[in-house]
Amino acid sequence: MLVTTWILTGILAAFNLLAGVGKASTPWPQLQEKMPWTATTGKGPAYLAAWAEIVGAIGAILPLALAHLLAGWEWARWVAFAAVIGLTAIQVLAIGLHLKRGERKALPVNIVLLVLGIASATLIALT
Repeated sequence: MLVTTWILTGILAAFNLLAGVGKASTPWPQLQEKMPWTATTGKGPAYLAAWAEIVGAIGAILPLALAHLLAGWEWARWVAFAAVIGLTAIQVLAIGLHLKRGERKALPVNIVLLVLGIASATLIALT
C-alpha cells in the first residue's frame, strides 16, 4: 500500500507542479490566450491558483518523504494529507469553473486529478 501511495501522490504532485509552474511562468497576455478561463477569474486568482498548485505539490511530497524517512516525523504525513486535500479542492473549483463556462474539453484532466487526489488522500490517511 505504501508503494501505491507514493505512486499516486507522486503523479498528483507532478501534474500539479507542472501545471503551476506553467501558469506562474507565463506572462499574463499569453496566459489569457492559452487559458480562456482567466477572463473569468482575472490575473490575481489565476496566479494564486498557479502558486497554490506549486506549494501543494511540494507539500504533498516533502512531508510524506520526511514522515517515512525520519524517526519522529510521522506527524508530517498529515501535512501531506492536508496538501493533497488542498490540491483536490483546486480541482473541484476548476471543474465548477469549466462547467460554468461550458469548457467541457478541460474536464477529463480535472476529473482524473480529482480522483487521484481522493485516492492519494485516502491512502495517506491509511498508511
